[in-house]
Amino acid sequence: MKKHTTLIALIQLLMAIWLNSIVLTGQAAEPCPPCSCPTPTGNDIFNLSICVDGAVSNVSATSISEIITQIDATQMSSRFSTYEDSVSAAIYHLDLRGLPITLGYSYGSTTLMFAVPSLGIAKVFEGGSRNASNDLFEEYIKNSGKDISKELLRVSPADPVAGNPASIETQMAEGDFKAATSPVYEGLPAGKSLSLDARFGSYSVGNLTQNVFTIPMSYTYTFSNYDRLIVRTPITYMELGGATAYRGNIGIAYRKALFPRWSLTPAIGYGITGSSDLGSLAQIISGSLTSDLVLHQSDTLRISMGNMVGYYATLPISFGDYSVSYNLKNTIIRNGLLFSVPIQRRFWNRKFTIDLFATDTSFFGDALYSRNYQEFGITFGPARATEKQDVNQSSHPFGLGFKYMIGDGDIKGLELNFGYRF
Repeated sequence: MKKHTTLIALIQLLMAIWLNSIVLTGQAAEPCPPCSCPTPTGNDIFNLSICVDGAVSNVSATSISEIITQIDATQMSSRFSTYEDSVSAAIYHLDLRGLPITLGYSYGSTTLMFAVPSLGIAKVFEGGSRNASNDLFEEYIKNSGKDISKELLRVSPADPVAGNPASIETQMAEGDFKAATSPVYEGLPAGKSLSLDARFGSYSVGNLTQNVFTIPMSYTYTFSNYDRLIVRTPITYMELGGATAYRGNIGIAYRKALFPRWSLTPAIGYGITGSSDLGSLAQIISGSLTSDLVLHQSDTLRISMGNMVGYYATLPISFGDYSVSYNLKNTIIRNGLLFSVPIQRRFWNRKFTIDLFATDTSFFGDALYSRNYQEFGITFGPARATEKQDVNQSSHPFGLGFKYMIGDGDIKGLELNFGYRF
């Protein structure tokens, strides 16, 4: 730890010397001292402050390509009347999804200086022209090593991989837990069935808003002993602070009824997510084990407890312009209580219940923007079977739900879902 701290201090010292050299080398034309170049003032995913000849300009964007375009020669000349390409000194402070980065050109140079002081990283990009050097920097970011990728998971509220409610790691863990505890899969008769859901979530994470649209589809085969094989294939479209992202995954679970009131569900999964706007791409594998135990059962109330432990890890991936290795490894613990109240009145000659639930999810291992969150919700849906090994022919395959979420990292959010089983 001491060695790492010393390295960061050395990098910061070298950066200060370099930034001052920009001024000294071109002081006849560049009177703006680097210390007066402020940090970006925007609240978007990507924010940039630019300092040239004592003038400061701030710009924000919702895609990495758009923000890097702002330092190309055409944009610089339109923003600063005194700017001369390949001549003027320029300093840039970039807020890269929450990660502070410093860049700059010395007077008369086409070499782009790049540093991430918090990680002790310093590099140069020389493409023969400033635009070409900018392109090399963009390529580097899209193919960033594990250090930058993992740091973004720690500091960024808008990462589709992990660390927030919309991320694929979070959603895969939630899906594993639901496969083991949801009443949708309980009480099914022997044979196969299909279910189709529609889910919308809106979350406030830091100063950004996430809107998530998911179509969870699942296939269930119920054996004669009422064990169940569950295959889930949710597809998701996400809007993260104005940027768009996509994800899809497959989860396979085997829900084993060990006793009339206790079942265990091992599950494995694979998922992939990506966003050209965010410069992010990842694939993830998982394995989990969930217990679902009925603590109390009566005609008017059922109380059950779900407990899950899962392991989630990314794999290296390359596609198009992107080649990324997050090397992310997390153990996720999820615990919940469910209170089911049967509705005495039947609708459409079917039984329904009102479920009230509370869950807590905690992340261990590699650092994330948010490491803990809680959910509180209510659902109106099919009645549960009296016993884990019973079939409930009278329940209705229709369900509605509402959920509220809070968590560290200033997370707040709402989720609505609708489901139907065929």
